[in-house]
Amino acid sequence: MAETVRLEVVTPDRAVLSVDTEEVVEVPGGDGLFGVLPGHAPLISTVEPGVVAYLKDPDTQASIVVAGGFAIVQDEVVTVLAEKAELPEEIDLAAAKAALAEAHAALPGLSGDEEREVRGRIALNEGRIEVVARSR
Repeated sequence: MAETVRLEVVTPDRAVLSVDTEEVVEVPGGDGLFGVLPGHAPLISTVEPGVVAYLKDPDTQASIVVAGGFAIVQDEVVTVLAEKAELPEEIDLAAAKAALAEAHAALPGLSGDEEREVRGRIALNEGRIEVVARSR
């Protein structure tokens, strides 16, 4: 059995991350968070806006924010096909905080698709803020 899994995060525009890791600690799946260790069974899941975290080394986690998409686990590779993904150094913290406040202000009174869209913006910007905080 392999000792690592490869984590690939790609968007329609670019390959954002490609790293070998001992563990993908969390992926925000449609049915909740899930992790992946070497030898994981094949899996396909939707991905919600949020944080993908992995072990950079045995004592350190690293993370990336994704705006939703799909995850495929197969043959010791976790591929996250994301609508958008950002590394910590690409995130403008002040803009994320402003966008989060704007989304919270827009939420009251919404329902259906509009509410879902705003809740997605909230999750994305909370993820951005979390990824920056984790990288410090």
